[in-house]
Amino acid sequence: MKPSKHDWLSVLPLILGAAVSTSLVAQGTQEKPPGLAERGATLQVVEPDASDLELRMTPVVRAVQRAADSVVSIYLQTPAQPGRRAITQGQGSGVILDDSGLVITNWHVVAQALEGESVGIPIGIEVKLRDGRARKAQILSSSATRDLALLQLRLEADEKVKPVDIGRSADLMIGETLIAIGNPQGHANTVTSGVLSATGREIQVRDPVNGQPREYRDLLQTDAAINQGNSGGALLDITGRLVGINNAMAMGAENIGFAIPMDLVREVFEKELVRSSSFADAANSAWIGIDVADQAGAVVVTQVLAGSPAALAGVQKGDVVARIGTQPIHSGLDYQRHLVEAPVRQPFPLTLKRGDQSVDATPLPIPSSNGRILKLIGVTFDEVTNDTDPDLLRKATLAVYRGTNLRRVPLLNKVLRVRYVQPGSPAESIGLQVGDALPSALVRDDRFGFRWRAVVSISDFASALRDHEGASLKISVLRGDEDLEGTLEVRGPKSR
Repeated sequence: MKPSKHDWLSVLPLILGAAVSTSLVAQGTQEKPPGLAERGATLQVVEPDASDLELRMTPVVRAVQRAADSVVSIYLQTPAQPGRRAITQGQGSGVILDDSGLVITNWHVVAQALEGESVGIPIGIEVKLRDGRARKAQILSSSATRDLALLQLRLEADEKVKPVDIGRSADLMIGETLIAIGNPQGHANTVTSGVLSATGREIQVRDPVNGQPREYRDLLQTDAAINQGNSGGALLDITGRLVGINNAMAMGAENIGFAIPMDLVREVFEKELVRSSSFADAANSAWIGIDVADQAGAVVVTQVLAGSPAALAGVQKGDVVARIGTQPIHSGLDYQRHLVEAPVRQPFPLTLKRGDQSVDATPLPIPSSNGRILKLIGVTFDEVTNDTDPDLLRKATLAVYRGTNLRRVPLLNKVLRVRYVQPGSPAESIGLQVGDALPSALVRDDRFGFRWRAVVSISDFASALRDHEGASLKISVLRGDEDLEGTLEVRGPKSR
């Protein structure tokens, strides 16, 4: 029996539905029933929404995000030699203080570099920023007694870095949350957190140069992990402000770290680290022999050392440093940065204000090691080589080895000759004269007691004098054909 027209119309939707379903299966499913999803990987990710992210954004996270770009990693490297790569000598951390690249760290982080400079063994400093940039740095000044040092990054033209926000430490509360950021074991920008455990702590550590005990006082104690390499890094409060500089961990103990409180750091910064006498301690840094201070918005010369390049150029106490070359000078730190970048024995043009007058002076900087000698005993030297005076080198060599019964001895490569003697100085008091040569000195030696040692460079002699500050040092002197001896009284810190 044939279906009627009405029957065909009733089954048509079913036929069409089956056809559409068959077509979708054949083409791959294009539509999914409501409430069902395609089955994916075994581990499903639940993407966070705004409320989730806000919940995870704890105060510690906010503090780290605020300060992390201001913490750097510091590496010391001996220069590459033929057939040898540069060798990393040590590592630590530092904190950026201004956008032109001033970095504060611990003295002990860079002590090996300072010691290397003093004995003529250059050790480079490389600073790595959080974003991966690596820049060379120079030591501006340091304080071993407070375990602090200032570095200047060598940034490219118009390059800026992010400074940290500086807080206070006087109002820190025992038990409040503190955050440490540093470079422990070479793992840059490592974050640890804990609480402030105590204030006013004292600790003893070993000097990284001579191994002798050194004591640090007035420290913050925290249980935030501070490991090797964290030294010089940031200790933050919960707002992300810098409240201390990490400087030590307790040996043989867990969860005990120490930091220099920020109020003390600021005091040392103002009174020691930005003073002229502390700057450019590297042996070959430029030195002109003045101290400056910020007074009423001006950079005022507070001291001029007799016989220094500045004194010879006519700089006077009370002068205001207005410009260096064409660059205006706004602060003592501004002046120091220009000086530390100046080449030795190249004109250093100063524009000074002396009352109502404008005065130009152009000192020729000498190496800071020579300046240190002038401060300690009142002498500046020239280094004489075999090319410039072979007869003096021969006499100096014979004087150094006299009494050793050696038939063949190596010729000294250099000897010091007196260039200037400061009136009233220890050098003048024993009769040193311009033109005298200084072939050797009787210096302390930890293994052999006292022994005569050849003096072949200005930096070598400056290092020997530094070890005898406030004491005496016996020297040999060549004056023409005379071979003489004398004892120098080396000025101490209070007599300079």
